[in-house]
Amino acid sequence: MALLLTAVALVLSFSCESAHARKLVFKKGLTAMPIALPAFVSQNAQGKSGAPDALSQRITEVVSADLGNSGFFKIQNPDTYLQGSLDLWNRGPNYREWRLVGADAVVGGSALRDGDKLRVDFYLYDVAQGKLIGKGWRFSATINDWRHVAHRVSDEIYKRLTGQEGYFTSRIAFVAGEGRRKWLAMMDADGANRIDLDLGVKDQLVLSPRFSPDGERLFYISYESGEPRIYRWELYTGKRVRLTAFPGLNSTPSWSPDGTKMALTLSKDGNPEIYVQNLTTGQLKRITRHPGIDTSPTWSPDGETLAFVSDRSGGKPQIYTVRARGGNPERLTFEGKRNLDPAWSPNGDRMAFVRNEGGKFRIGVMDADGKNVQLLTDSWMDEEPTWSPNGRVILFSRQERGSGEQHLYTIDVTGANERRVRLPDGVEASGASWSPLIR
Repeated sequence: MALLLTAVALVLSFSCESAHARKLVFKKGLTAMPIALPAFVSQNAQGKSGAPDALSQRITEVVSADLGNSGFFKIQNPDTYLQGSLDLWNRGPNYREWRLVGADAVVGGSALRDGDKLRVDFYLYDVAQGKLIGKGWRFSATINDWRHVAHRVSDEIYKRLTGQEGYFTSRIAFVAGEGRRKWLAMMDADGANRIDLDLGVKDQLVLSPRFSPDGERLFYISYESGEPRIYRWELYTGKRVRLTAFPGLNSTPSWSPDGTKMALTLSKDGNPEIYVQNLTTGQLKRITRHPGIDTSPTWSPDGETLAFVSDRSGGKPQIYTVRARGGNPERLTFEGKRNLDPAWSPNGDRMAFVRNEGGKFRIGVMDADGKNVQLLTDSWMDEEPTWSPNGRVILFSRQERGSGEQHLYTIDVTGANERRVRLPDGVEASGASWSPLIR
């Protein structure tokens, strides 16, 4: 993780053309925009350009996969390209030839390897209007961070063509599984670069990793003491701190947006209730008081409100909101047998959740006031939604019917482009948390 911070972005020259860029994509709604992405050329330390080498090919492949899997872009078949990478880089695009292959935009890039350093430059062209979009970007890092650099290129292309921030340089924390063994792990947003976290204890049940707002710490639950306890893990130092040791249930930790407080569920007084704990002083404030079960708190992005799940109305779990300082809860969901796992979108206008009805647990989204519900998935057991940092994609766990295996899936907030996040060695994954962008 520390290596990722060595990546440095240098703006060569860039003028924002987001308004024009949005028109390029959204004139077609969610129809994928065709773009051409020839393999980046190689450059030596003297600045001489050559044919793509193995490293520049791998960088191009990661960028192509990022953009293609987003659902917004369709990467045109490289076999149809009429202009080669080197000619594109040295002379600029032959717009007529790129129009003939059906591309709306084309990317020309280069990768320079100098010792253990990597520098990537790229330009993005609007084929239809025959002009450059911006004037180019440069990213530099160590060779070991070449995938992170590729993701940064993807983020910039995504932003220029959609007007929205990308999400490819984010990370996913999750509970990995192999048989009965469970452990915490992290990976890139595309499922690559898995790192298994060494918590200093083996074969102990761990649950619910939750990224801090700055992406540098994790909450998680461990049973290493025999009871569920909440811990904080410092990603850059490996330091672990036990935050709770209350009698009974200690569960569902949630970071406040400013990273200074934790909302959680405790049953220390005999009944699961929502509390907020100051992470500096340890001071605890009880938020709910009801004989029903209150659990799964999540903060609104402005830090003023908590959403949570309660069975206080007729014994069926529904989603409620309450002021983070305490007050009278308001019921948000009324339809469906059960509504669970609320997760506020990054800009606070929507909420992802799980609806149980008709024997299925499905991922849905609704406005923050509970209106305009849209169910996105139609599988048997989908749960634990978490938002991409740009609020465009929802990541969730799916238990496969019959096998009991759990894997992670993503889906666009419109319900389009559902995809499984494939881990290379078939490891199961669940309980995910999506980090902010890592620069």
